[in-house]
Amino acid sequence: MQIANYIENHIVRFIQVLRHLGVRVSSAETVEAIRSLEHIPLLEKQQVKFALRAVLAKDREAQRVFEQAFESYFVPLEQKQERLEQRQQQIQEYLEGLNQAEEELVFAFTDDEDLITDEGQETAMKLDLTEEQKATYAKLQQRERKKLKDYLKAHHEGNDFNTPHNLLESVVRGQLEYWRRKLAQQEQEQEEKRKPPLEVELTGDDDFDEVLEHVAANLDDEETILHEDMQQIADKDIPKVTLLIRKLSRRLATRISRRYRQSQKKQRVDLRRSVRHNIRYGGTMLELKYKTKRVEKPNILLICDVSGSMARYASFVIQFIYGLSSVVDRIESFIFAEDLERVTPYFNSSNDFATTMAGIMNESKQWGKGTNLNVALMNFNERHKNLLNPQTIVVIVSDAKTIAAPKAVDSLTRIKGRVREVLWLNTLPKKEWNNVKNIKDFQKNSRMFECYTLAHLDKILRNQISIRG
Repeated sequence: MQIANYIENHIVRFIQVLRHLGVRVSSAETVEAIRSLEHIPLLEKQQVKFALRAVLAKDREAQRVFEQAFESYFVPLEQKQERLEQRQQQIQEYLEGLNQAEEELVFAFTDDEDLITDEGQETAMKLDLTEEQKATYAKLQQRERKKLKDYLKAHHEGNDFNTPHNLLESVVRGQLEYWRRKLAQQEQEQEEKRKPPLEVELTGDDDFDEVLEHVAANLDDEETILHEDMQQIADKDIPKVTLLIRKLSRRLATRISRRYRQSQKKQRVDLRRSVRHNIRYGGTMLELKYKTKRVEKPNILLICDVSGSMARYASFVIQFIYGLSSVVDRIESFIFAEDLERVTPYFNSSNDFATTMAGIMNESKQWGKGTNLNVALMNFNERHKNLLNPQTIVVIVSDAKTIAAPKAVDSLTRIKGRVREVLWLNTLPKKEWNNVKNIKDFQKNSRMFECYTLAHLDKILRNQISIRG
């Protein structure tokens, strides 16, 4: 029997699936899961499922993901093979669509629709389009495809000596962007009552990725808001968001508090103190002395971009962070757009969060303005550097789009050298980061995370905010 067929290897691989889907599973829990199967009949699928769920799914969200992951992973071999073949067919159709877009969206036409160079030889003068633009073209109806091809042909004819290649390329890109948004809107309307698919990072392993995609496509519709872009959450859903953030932050605070209490337990015998203490007994060990690591609660320092495109994200992040106030030593909050404002005193009042945020927005001189991160960080270094120490976790919330970015990088470097960690919550999808100048320089002085949904925010803070011993 090959090693891949052993039950232990299947359980380990299934746990890898859970981890890729955002479920936290430790090495100890992996061992415990395997051992739990020693006490049940392995041919009873439901009993195997209940045993693994009891060990691996620690909260409601994890249980929801576990249920679908289990049903997607543990399937008959014939069914798995059928799903793999379907996936391969979809990939092939996708690639064929890209190739078709390359072949049809060409620049120079003759009367018989052949392509020619200056020397009269046939060639293919393709437009410089992104993969996403080609994929959009592949989704269009034949009528819309023909319009684009006719447009290219019509604007080249009679202009052989001065072909406006760049201009036409720009127009085609604009048309494809229009259709991309329209198709996305149509899909959103069709899926209005369904939860957006869970986003997963593929690995390149076909068997593994097929399971991940199957889970993401079939996960139930519970807690839709958790995976929705915070910028797109409707005003009518704000009360639901408030309750959800309160639940998530309380759950995280409970987890951190439990970790903190465990660190207070006796961990190691202090031999030196034990020997000295027992000299009175002639050196015979009667009483042991213990030592534990000194526990340090982190300080959190928030620096939130509240420019026009960022303000809504900032309000949700601030609300989440303040839900952790019981388990962190101190929270300092700043907002910025064209300049920096300290807003910590607002949160020391007895007002509820909604009233507090309304007060900040009404009285702030920065809310909704343009972005100058350099001025914000420079002023922070001049006025508030006393707040920085080795226990401080700096959390920056921004899409990194700012004027004077190189100077902002220098200011961030000075902050990074004085604190425990700089976490950057970037509200742009990761695939767009390459389009933002200087973002790689910001990453040299921070740990940057994609964060435009509450699910992102919960996962980041759950993994990065901790009690250090």
